[in-house]
Amino acid sequence: MERTTWREHASGTEPGRYPGEHSAAIGLLAGMALAFAGYFGGFFAFLLVAVMGAAGLVTGLVLEGRLDLGALLGARRGR
Repeated sequence: MERTTWREHASGTEPGRYPGEHSAAIGLLAGMALAFAGYFGGFFAFLLVAVMGAAGLVTGLVLEGRLDLGALLGARRGR
């Protein structure tokens, strides 16, 4: 199976649509969630939401194939 980039893959789906099209809206919602957590739950709730959001981001990027943890861990080990 030939590997394609996400732009090449997206070009075959719908015209004018691409991955990350709603990044600004998603970022806005994430910022609002952090603000609500910080306001209503305090600083530790803010940190918990931020850490869990970062974990979700990394998981999503790995599942989409846009982040290769093997390459990152191999580079860290000096390979």
